[in-house]
Amino acid sequence: MPMPKKADIIREGFGYLEGFRWHHNEVWFSDFAAKKVYRMSPDGEQLNIVASLDVKPSGLGFPLHGDPLVVGMDDCTLRRIKADGSTEIVASFQDKAYEANDMWVSPEGRAYISQFGYDLFAGGPPIPSHLIIVHPDGTVEVDKEDLIFPNGIQLTADGETLIVSELFGLRLNAFDVKEDGTLSNRRVIVQFEEELDIMDGLVLDAEGAIWVTMPYRSEVRRITQEGITTDIVKTATEGHIVVSCTLGGEDGRDLYIATANATIENLYGGTARVEMARVNVPSLLHKK
Repeated sequence: MPMPKKADIIREGFGYLEGFRWHHNEVWFSDFAAKKVYRMSPDGEQLNIVASLDVKPSGLGFPLHGDPLVVGMDDCTLRRIKADGSTEIVASFQDKAYEANDMWVSPEGRAYISQFGYDLFAGGPPIPSHLIIVHPDGTVEVDKEDLIFPNGIQLTADGETLIVSELFGLRLNAFDVKEDGTLSNRRVIVQFEEELDIMDGLVLDAEGAIWVTMPYRSEVRRITQEGITTDIVKTATEGHIVVSCTLGGEDGRDLYIATANATIENLYGGTARVEMARVNVPSLLHKK
């Protein structure tokens, strides 16, 4: 394994953070506990509330044209964030998902949404679930592939491949994306065997490698499309879980991570931070 580096604390005082995304030169994220969506300056000095919800917000996405989108976890909805900070439901899939979670939105506005798939906090065994696809016209489609707690999710630059982590499947997957936005040809990038190697949120860099959070190991790993780990970033405090990440900053080489002194089984019992580390390869989305 490569020699790890340690992240620095940028801002503290949150409940439980998810959905990290870099958008318009700011870090955007959701706070489950506060039921708010925030945007933060790159240095962490400025923090603004983007939206307040009546349910836990999670995944965030940004179509090329139109308002930002956010996942409503509790009621399994896709919501549009309006300029006044309120949200409106654009699609509901309560009958198709349980605890909707992370999301990636394509430029044309197609949302790929992951889900818990079962009641994690009741202590039941993981059961297979499916990705939810919300097409630009609001049509909801359920992908047929069985996944064990699909989680982190992002499209490649050309929009032809979707990368998805499985928390309790201990896998990173790639799917081909058809012209109509549906998925096919699932293949495994890397398969781990130990429960310590569960994976959560992820972000792609300009070389196509995947920075993926490893909650139980208190680290984020950079894994190539060949399944090789090249870099590791540890949380500022050993033992804190890390669940979401994004790349941003002026040159696209700032890795922002969401950490918490909580556990997977008790997500809301602690406090959360935004941390950051410098990395070598810029974001997939970085424009020179």
